[in-house]
Amino acid sequence: MPKFTVAIIGAGLGGLLFALTLQKFAPDVEFHIYESAAELAEIGAGVGFQPRTWFVIRELGLDQELQKIAGNGERPNMAMAYRKADQKEGFTFHVTQGDEAQNWTFHRGELQKVFLDNLHASERIHLGKRFVSYTEPADPTGQIEVQFQDGSTAVCDLLVGADGIKSGVRGAMYTHLAERAKARGEEDKALLLKSCIPASFTGSVIYRGLIKLNANEQTDGALHKDNLVMHAIAYPVAKGRILNVATVVMNPALAGTVYEGPWTSKVPQEEVIETYKGWEPSFEETLKNVNKSGWSKWAIHAVKTLPTFVDGRVALLGDAAHAMTPHQGAGAGQGFEDAYVLGRLLGQQKVNRDSIPTPLKIYDEIRRPVAQSVAAHSLKSGQLHSFIAPELGLLSGESSASESGPTQEQFKRIVEMIDHLKEWRVGTTVEKDCEAAIQRLHEELGPQTVTSTLA
Repeated sequence: MPKFTVAIIGAGLGGLLFALTLQKFAPDVEFHIYESAAELAEIGAGVGFQPRTWFVIRELGLDQELQKIAGNGERPNMAMAYRKADQKEGFTFHVTQGDEAQNWTFHRGELQKVFLDNLHASERIHLGKRFVSYTEPADPTGQIEVQFQDGSTAVCDLLVGADGIKSGVRGAMYTHLAERAKARGEEDKALLLKSCIPASFTGSVIYRGLIKLNANEQTDGALHKDNLVMHAIAYPVAKGRILNVATVVMNPALAGTVYEGPWTSKVPQEEVIETYKGWEPSFEETLKNVNKSGWSKWAIHAVKTLPTFVDGRVALLGDAAHAMTPHQGAGAGQGFEDAYVLGRLLGQQKVNRDSIPTPLKIYDEIRRPVAQSVAAHSLKSGQLHSFIAPELGLLSGESSASESGPTQEQFKRIVEMIDHLKEWRVGTTVEKDCEAAIQRLHEELGPQTVTSTLA
């Protein structure tokens, strides 16, 4: 008989990896995954991992399988060239090396397939279940009831929202928090909590596309570049067969405004080419080579800095908790760290249905500061990549394209600041975070009868 039951809302990468963590480290915990889509289609573009994320992958025993489909093969280092390309003759001003260059890149659809293939509980994935809300039990020892759009319900001891940036679980949880604050007469706090529900437009849009490469084709140096207001990045996925291209247009003045129109949409190739008119000829040619699936346009939104990821026996992870800008390639990885730390805590012997709020509280204390710090670093990285960080002084797109800026001193400063913002990748480890979380749990619930704090 299971210790308790977990309902996971969302079968995206974060939800699946959380299930894999429970499968390995909490085998006496029953879980079910509820996904709104009618089928689990292998969709999406590129995703990158840094060393912290790769530790999670290794701990779950997925590293060898994933290396076979990595964009850079089984080589852990993939140098990234920073190139000024918004002019006819571009130039490289920095190339990452050593630990800084440790990256693993994947096609999101292939990654999802590996996760699903390793999840030995396909009968626990319930499709066509769009989350609506949940009802907390009147009796603290009772179960949470989850309501779905089709009228069906499910019960669980722990509800985990891994349902993405538009998270219904976040909406329901913060509605409950706001209602309780209002009942206490805390009107201002209630309004603040309600404001945490919708994601906020960052002022940036990203054009994404995929390019099929020939067997021995090398990526052009002009594919890795940063420029003023607009910047672009490209890296291989799918064993190097496909080049993932993302081009960014930033308008800080629009941050916090309401984005009119769909957050993702297909756009004609001509729109992208016109946006980057005047860049290096090799880059303009690259834009024309995107495959038949064409270009998609993404309005980049981010979740506001939440005051908590948990409430009672309800928790948020991944984009539901901290959807961020993609400028450090860390969004998916941060979700994996959430899933791993939470799963490891729940797998400890002393955790049972009655004590669930304790590991959730520790999860929030350990993971929220880290994820929110990475989100802030990502936003700053985007400004630096587009040469619009306040520290660089006032520049314009015209001055950059006319080759009158930035200066060499500003280039040096950009590299230094970007490097500083990435120090967390190699200067900290998920292992240490997990050890600290488990140690804190043992202090509150008492130690378990094992020799290792991570067992």
